[in-house]
Amino acid sequence: MKSYAPPDVLRAARALSRLSQRELSEQIASTRQTVSAAENDTSAPLPTVAKLREYYERKGLQFLGTLDIDTGSIQGAGVRWRQPDTFRTDSKQDSKFHTEPYGTAFEAARSLLGFNRHSVARKSEIPLKALAALEAGRDYSSSEYLRLRDYYTAAGIEFMGIGDVRSGLYYGVGVRWAKPSPEGAD
Repeated sequence: MKSYAPPDVLRAARALSRLSQRELSEQIASTRQTVSAAENDTSAPLPTVAKLREYYERKGLQFLGTLDIDTGSIQGAGVRWRQPDTFRTDSKQDSKFHTEPYGTAFEAARSLLGFNRHSVARKSEIPLKALAALEAGRDYSSSEYLRLRDYYTAAGIEFMGIGDVRSGLYYGVGVRWAKPSPEGAD
């Protein structure tokens, strides 16, 4: 039975999908308030969470994590785009999997933490405009890129994805918790 996904992972899934709460609510025939509740409250109704998870899985996202049956905690919870098992030399496979030009999903990392852009800019000491560019994969300085990546790594987030030298694209891009909690984010 696959139905549960933690609120932080649902936020990251929406960020990877590049959807607003309003756009997502329209896609699943629900309300924006319902989406917000599922992304912010662990007591959201299970049918709502299951509906969101099913929607994301149809889009090609894969939910990650290991459940501890004794405690009910999920270790390594996260989400990424599905990736191919192998890389072939033909390009037919490329259209079956979501690809990204960059392998670091900064907006999804911020969503996993549950922080707004202003908070991350302040804590990482990166200008707001530069942070927006990094999240969108636009022009950025390598020092700001490295600082932001290090900030999220220190916060306990692991970036996922593999690059294909042939195409120059990344498969399986996503984020997950490398630590049990976001203690390093403070």
